[in-house]
Amino acid sequence: MILVLVVSSVYSVSAQSDVVNTMDNKDDNEKYRALDNILNPTISATLTGLSLTGGTFLVNLTRNTSETVTNHIHIARKSFIKAFFMFLICTILLFVFDFIEILDEKNILTYIILDVIITYILFGIGAWYLVNAAKQLYGVYGR
Repeated sequence: MILVLVVSSVYSVSAQSDVVNTMDNKDDNEKYRALDNILNPTISATLTGLSLTGGTFLVNLTRNTSETVTNHIHIARKSFIKAFFMFLICTILLFVFDFIEILDEKNILTYIILDVIITYILFGIGAWYLVNAAKQLYGVYGR
């Protein structure tokens, strides 16, 4: 049993050093491509749909509630709608940048850098709006 644990730990350490060595040997172009491939339209489109669903769901919750609860729900709904637009723009730009990268392969690194910067910023803003909506809903229903 001890021998198996020792051999597996040695193998694990050597595998980790291989991963580190391959990451060090990558050029900047491949690192940017890896960043570009992390955020894909599947992720942003899913969050687009969830944001729209959350905003639509909150439309009917303001009936028969107090004014403070109604205000929290309105703020949460606005945050969901803002998140929807950020994720929608992010999804569209992901498709546009991927199409441009296919058309103009000479300047692909420039397009990849712009793609990563712009889409990650939009994704971060959308995530921030979702967090704000969650805080508002927790303020109402989490107590």
